[in-house]
Amino acid sequence: MPSPSAESPDRVPTDVCGQCAATVPSGHFCGECGAELGQPAGRRLSALRLRVFAVAPKERVLVPMVSSTLFPHLPEAYRNPLRAGMVVLLAGVLGCSVLRLLAPWVTLVALGVPLLFVLYLWQSNLLRDLPNHALIIASVFGAVLGVGWVLGTGGLVARSYGISVAAGFVLQNVISLGLFISVGGAVVMMLPAVAVRLLGPPRESLDGFVIGALGALCFTGAATTTRLAPQFVSGLIDDVRSDRLLLEAVLYGVTVPLTAAAVGGLIGILLWFRPGARAGEHPGRVRIVLALFTVLALLIYTLVWVTDASRLPKWPQVLLHVLMAVIALLTARACVQLALLFEQPDPATGGPVLCPRCERVVPDMPFCPACGTATRASSRSSRRRRRASPPVRYGAVNGPDV
Repeated sequence: MPSPSAESPDRVPTDVCGQCAATVPSGHFCGECGAELGQPAGRRLSALRLRVFAVAPKERVLVPMVSSTLFPHLPEAYRNPLRAGMVVLLAGVLGCSVLRLLAPWVTLVALGVPLLFVLYLWQSNLLRDLPNHALIIASVFGAVLGVGWVLGTGGLVARSYGISVAAGFVLQNVISLGLFISVGGAVVMMLPAVAVRLLGPPRESLDGFVIGALGALCFTGAATTTRLAPQFVSGLIDDVRSDRLLLEAVLYGVTVPLTAAAVGGLIGILLWFRPGARAGEHPGRVRIVLALFTVLALLIYTLVWVTDASRLPKWPQVLLHVLMAVIALLTARACVQLALLFEQPDPATGGPVLCPRCERVVPDMPFCPACGTATRASSRSSRRRRRASPPVRYGAVNGPDV
């Protein structure tokens, strides 16, 4: 239990955190380690803070919210345009499937989610915060690998049957080659994040998440375009029914890119994570947990393509894809939570800043004492602006600003 509040010289009440034993401003959360004040020390589940997501404090960790998982740098209000974009994407896919508008259908399926992610990069100022060469390498390398992987594996299958590459991808449900394509695709999708990581030292875990997710989305977007373009040009999907187009759109335009973004983001977190003091005497344990989660996510991504290789009817395939996308999102949320709680934070200035999540004036610390949001859940541009223009005085962390 926290000690009774005491008045500090600057009139900010303080408590002692039961997890890290630091003296911190009174509130609901420890500003140093992010733990909930008042929780008994030594309880691992309490330390993981599953009830409060470090990116979105109004959400639990084990709830598969797409917007806060894939767009972690944005506050709640700023994610609304991206949510609207998702709704427009789904409505466009539905309309194109029903009306059989094949050209826009292929465009939305292949590029819809990647374009939303690029919009997120622009809206959160990550295009300015992250090195340009890192973003270019991740996107271009991912796209090139996606095209090359589909052409290579499509040609491999085609040679097995003596047919053209343009139609060869249709036969990827052959189990013997399908497993190789599934596992190999998951491994190849990791390469853009690995290439960027080798070019320089890591800074923040969420940087790695963005780089990994961007590379994976470019990989899947280019791969899907390469798969669908020959069908569209050769007329193979001209006679496909509208309901089948809709099912394919959900599979390759929604569940596959969401799963890929979550898996790529996990790979980036694992490569960029630097343990901080809260990781304790054995910081490698956090890395091991992150690695286990990453392996689980890769297995999920592999199962996505193994499901395609099976001969299940389409509706069960869609349900399995949705289930695996949900598991991938939950895994990504758990790793984002671990990374933000246990990585090395920015040096705290202690000056008053406005929390972008709860909009209260709180001390500049690794975590908001009022809502528990990690400071690094905001972009570097946002942090610089808030520190450069501090509020006049602190607000109450347990009540309305004053």
